[in-house]
Amino acid sequence: MVDWILYILLRVIGFTLRYRLIDDSGLVSAGMEKNYIFAFWHNRILLMPNLYLHFVGRKPLTALASASRDGNYAAGVVLRYGFACVRGSTSRRANQAFLELTRLAKDGYSVCITPDGPRGPIHVAQAGMVKLAMVTGLPILPVGATVEPCIRLKSWDRTIIPLPFARCTAHVGKPIIVPRDADDATVEKCRLEVQRAMIALSGESD
Repeated sequence: MVDWILYILLRVIGFTLRYRLIDDSGLVSAGMEKNYIFAFWHNRILLMPNLYLHFVGRKPLTALASASRDGNYAAGVVLRYGFACVRGSTSRRANQAFLELTRLAKDGYSVCITPDGPRGPIHVAQAGMVKLAMVTGLPILPVGATVEPCIRLKSWDRTIIPLPFARCTAHVGKPIIVPRDADDATVEKCRLEVQRAMIALSGESD
C-alpha cells in the first residue's frame, strides 16, 4: 500500500514539473541508442523515475534497490513505473544482485544505481558500480538533478521531495568508461572520477 501511494503521488507531481535537460554527454538528447549505467545520488531517488520517463521514455531500465523494508517500498514504486528492479546491497545479496544486473545489462537494459546508498556516507560513491561497468562494458553516465522548490527530509541523505510545479533539471555528465582489464588502482581512479562528477553536476559537496 505504501509503495502504491508513493507511486501515485510521484506520478501526479511528475505531470506538473517543469523539466530541463543539460546533456553534456549528448547521448540522452540524441535518443540513447545504447544502454548505460546511470549514477544518481541516493537523495535524488524520488526524482529518477519521472526524469527517466520524461527524457528517455520506455527504453528498458532496471534499478537496484536494497534488500530491506525501505527497499521494498522503492522496489514497489520502480515496478509500478514499469521498470525492472534488482534487490541487493553491499551487505545483503551483493553477489546475486551483481549477477542479475550483469545479465540484464547484457540483455539491453540500462541500469540505475545510487552509488552512495543505501546507508551512506552521503555523496561517497562505492566501487560496486565501477566494477559493474568493468564487467559489462557499459559506460557510466553521472547524473545530477536539482528541483526547486522542494522538501528535504531529515534522513541521513536529506532525501529530496519535489513540490508540484517545481523546476526540475537533469544534468547528465560525460560518459566514464571503465577498462575491462582495470586493476584496483584504476577502479579507484574511476570511482573518484564518478564521485567528483556527480558532486559537480548536483552542485553539492555536503
